Amino acid sequence: MSSSRNRHGIASLAQACWDSEIMGWSLVHPDAGLQVRSEISFAMNQQWPSLADLPDEAEAPQNAVTALDFETATATDLLLAGLQIARAGGLNEAAEIFAKAILKEPQCAEAYEALATVLVPLGQLEFASRAKAKAISLGYNSAPSWEMLGDMLFGLGKFVDAAEAFHTAVELDPAANDAKEKLAAALAQSAPETHGAASAAGASRAKDDADLFGPDFLSAEPISAPWQDVNIVTITPDGNPHSAAFADLAAGLASALQSLGVRATRRSNSFMPSGVNLLLGAHLVGSQEMADRIPGNTVVINLEQISGFDVGGRPVYLSLLKRLPVWDYSMRNIVELRRMTQNPNIRHFSIGYVPEMRRSLPPSEQPIDVLFYGSTNERRSAVLKALAEAGLNVKYLFSVYGDEREQAIADAKVVLNMHFYEDSIHEIVRTSYLLANGKAVVSECGPKTEIDEDIRAAMIAVPYSELVRSCVALVRDEPRRRMLERKAFEIFANRDQGQILRDTISATEFPITV
Repeated sequence: MSSSRNRHGIASLAQACWDSEIMGWSLVHPDAGLQVRSEISFAMNQQWPSLADLPDEAEAPQNAVTALDFETATATDLLLAGLQIARAGGLNEAAEIFAKAILKEPQCAEAYEALATVLVPLGQLEFASRAKAKAISLGYNSAPSWEMLGDMLFGLGKFVDAAEAFHTAVELDPAANDAKEKLAAALAQSAPETHGAASAAGASRAKDDADLFGPDFLSAEPISAPWQDVNIVTITPDGNPHSAAFADLAAGLASALQSLGVRATRRSNSFMPSGVNLLLGAHLVGSQEMADRIPGNTVVINLEQISGFDVGGRPVYLSLLKRLPVWDYSMRNIVELRRMTQNPNIRHFSIGYVPEMRRSLPPSEQPIDVLFYGSTNERRSAVLKALAEAGLNVKYLFSVYGDEREQAIADAKVVLNMHFYEDSIHEIVRTSYLLANGKAVVSECGPKTEIDEDIRAAMIAVPYSELVRSCVALVRDEPRRRMLERKAFEIFANRDQGQILRDTISATEFPITV
């Protein structure tokens, strides 16, 4: 690898790679945790305790996960709990907790280091190497760290990159004889024309240059063959207009896939026998017979909030969630779905930005003060009534899509987003379109709302009791509103849907060969 590569590759890696997609590894060895003492050879090497420093299995708390309040726990709380669980043999569970710690504190070197530690015995060297590289960039810049990274890369067959890592280890510690031997072995495996690159590159590298591997190294592997053809399927029952609610997401997915070189098509109710089908609206499948005909090369994209949707009372939908791989945008949903279905093939998936999401909204003097669209219940209706009583011009839409909805969005000074359920997950599918188009959004965000921090910063996110006051204030403050519109777009545009898809695809396992 040439020293001219981006010295800040790791530190400047788009947050889409880790902020939302860190849950995207493929845990294909569910019994690996039982062999934790014999199989973990990469212990954390600096200030954070290694797994060997933790209690024995009998001493470790058996309810460490259930005792955690993921909303209020700090990154340190999660790290300590995850380390205890890993030491007790629960590597899968520990990996998820370390990922949650990263979501809490994206620059926490210890969390990446801990994640790399447990991914190795799970056989996930690709993701382990990325986590290890990130930990190095955040401060774990030692000879043992570079040597460990070299071991991972060597195991992946990335011999040139491994040689550079081993070379850096030797540069940091000239007495590291094992690293010297590994460097020679990596060079021997490299193509002859690359032999001089690794030995020469380190000579000019400062000791603190941990950002050795640029974005091309950190990118996931090339899109695998089955994913070269993707069919985005929307279930559209006769007489049900609400399937149109998936149109924006389907279009965004198609554009992101095409940016990755994938042939992406969009269909209604029609599946491909080869390639991969991404299924939207699976809860609208009308019968078990229809569900059973959906082929095994299909991924269900779940957009429903499990806590209030009564999945257990929908046996047809539940059968699909048990049988097929699932993508879900919510960590809370994922935990509950895994408990309900025992499906190991459930992966985290984030909603991101593609340029095609931008619309040329019709110019407007914005006569609507506050727009809300969606179904209503008592808690939503109470807010809309209070806004009208405060003297605002409020517009409510239900089952309205396409040009009419876009005109209403253009006409609105503020778009309001409210939870349907009190204990809720942020409605990112709804708000993503608004943020991509630079709309000022006031969104309900209570103490139990699950929301990504960048999305929270892109809108006025307040508890239910503050919704009316916040809408009134924003409607009456045009400079603040215009500033929020710019901020909304700038923040959301940093969520690269293509990169998110690439990482999620690389993590998705099918129970059958596709």
